[in-house]
Amino acid sequence: AATGTASWELVAPSSEHAPTARAAATLSPVSLSDSAHPGGLFLFGGSDGAVYRYDIWRFDTRTAAWTMLLPHTAQAADASVRPSGRAGHSAITHNSNSEVVIFGSNTPGCLFNDVLSFSVRKRQWTRHECAGASPSLRAYHTACRVVESMYVFGGIAQGVSRNDLWAYALDAHDGRKWSAQGGALRSRAVTTRPSPSATGWWCMAEIQGSMMAVRHTALTCSGGAGAALHVKRVITGRFGHAAIPCGGGVLIFGGRGDDGWCINDISSCACGRDPIRANG
Repeated sequence: AATGTASWELVAPSSEHAPTARAAATLSPVSLSDSAHPGGLFLFGGSDGAVYRYDIWRFDTRTAAWTMLLPHTAQAADASVRPSGRAGHSAITHNSNSEVVIFGSNTPGCLFNDVLSFSVRKRQWTRHECAGASPSLRAYHTACRVVESMYVFGGIAQGVSRNDLWAYALDAHDGRKWSAQGGALRSRAVTTRPSPSATGWWCMAEIQGSMMAVRHTALTCSGGAGAALHVKRVITGRFGHAAIPCGGGVLIFGGRGDDGWCINDISSCACGRDPIRANG
């Protein structure tokens, strides 16, 4: 099992503007080589409980600066294509990390099972027309890319936890279709998405009844048992935050605290090394 000492560090944004406080948004790594469209971390969606957002932000891990790529506006030229404001969706990257693909989510009184992709270079949304059977409507599921497929597992709909596994062909030449994969696991409570690090997998936070507890757990990639880490510095307990591997550690954004308020801070954590710096 993984062991070690972890330390959280609050990252102070160098930009004047930053995303509003929210939970259930997604962060995705974008890697572009041209200076006109630099890479970074791509933030989409989320909600503060009142507004379900569809704005898009990029965070530069070298300079700790936020840049808004598309605003949250009442009217938009691509309103028929872009996704509605949403939370609890999943996001993966495709096409050499130049495209972000989202699936599912919820808004008040509505669930989704649609697939859309956003080209960072073109700053343009594309709605996928999927052939055949599709996963049911859901939110708070997980998704990951394996070769040229997006695998979606779990989620919740109408208060029922899902335990089905689906694969979606990302290559348009394959017809962009879903296929059920089976391999069901027992239903489980919603937790944050595990994030891969250099030494294994990290999970942070879980819901315990009506209280929010902060747990720092490392799972080895070989499937070993989780090991609680000794944490020198801690941050506010939260859930519904976004997490992503960065600089050999984990970077998180936002979430909702035990007091019910949403958060818009950025924090980084590394095990057995210095915390992630702005240039990390």
